[in-house]
Order: sequence, then structure tokens, then C-alpha cells
Amino acid sequence: MKKAILISILVGTIFSAGGVASAREPSVQQQLQPILNEMMLAAKAHDTDRFTAVYLHQPGLVFVFDGKVIHGWDELREQQLQWWRHGKTDVVYTQNRPVEFTQLSREAVVTTQSMSSRRKLPDGKVSTGSFVVTDVWQKLPQGWRIVYAHESWAH
Repeated sequence: MKKAILISILVGTIFSAGGVASAREPSVQQQLQPILNEMMLAAKAHDTDRFTAVYLHQPGLVFVFDGKVIHGWDELREQQLQWWRHGKTDVVYTQNRPVEFTQLSREAVVTTQSMSSRRKLPDGKVSTGSFVVTDVWQKLPQGWRIVYAHESWAH
């Protein structure tokens, strides 16, 4: 009888703490890593629409790149097309370290990525650089979306 009561208390505690529910739901890292992998593939293919698909498609999106503030998905998409010369750039991206995940809540996560790039300049010289990407993700009814992003070159 004591075992049955103890088991009931333990099961009740697990359910009230969300232990069983969260055990069924993949971790935030498990949810976001495939999306980040797809973004990397899209970036390597210089496919702007595929790459920006997970950004918030609303004017509230904020994207900061080396001091330039871009507002809204339409403006970001247009800028990304220019950066990648409508898919004709030769830039190659490499992830330098595993992505860092900072969970703010069940519906908000910050990811930080250390990256490098290599491209040929118009004069034929090769340009390489390192940069950091920080994204704020929000879980919305349509899935995880980047609502704020910041990229800066590491000097």
C-alpha cells in the first residue's frame, strides 16, 4: 500500500512538473538544428528564398548587419538578393564551432553561430573573414521563426 501511494505521489509530481509532456517533445536544440542545417544548405546554394523562409515574414522583423538596421522580411529579402548577387556569388560559408543555444522560455531561444566565409573579389583576390550570427527565435503557430538577427564581422 505504501508503495502504491509513493508511486502515485511520484507520478503526480512528474505530471505536474511537465516531465512526461516535455519528454515527448524534442528539445529546442533538436527542433532548431534541422532548420539551421537547412539554412546552411540554402546559404551554400545562395538561395535567398530558401534561406529567408524561416525569418518572420512581417514588418516587425529586425535584422542588423554591421550597423545597418533592416526592418521587415521584404527589405531583408531584397538585401540578401543583393548580397548574393541574385544567386551568382561564389561565397562559401563554414561553421567554425557548434551552434550555441540559449533558451529564454519554451517559445524563445537565442542561437549564436561562429562562421567564416571565403569569396573571390572582382580583382581576382580571395577574401576571407570570420563573423558571428546571433538569432532570436520565437515559436509561433507556423513553427519557429527568427524575429531578430544580428551579424557582425569578427576582427
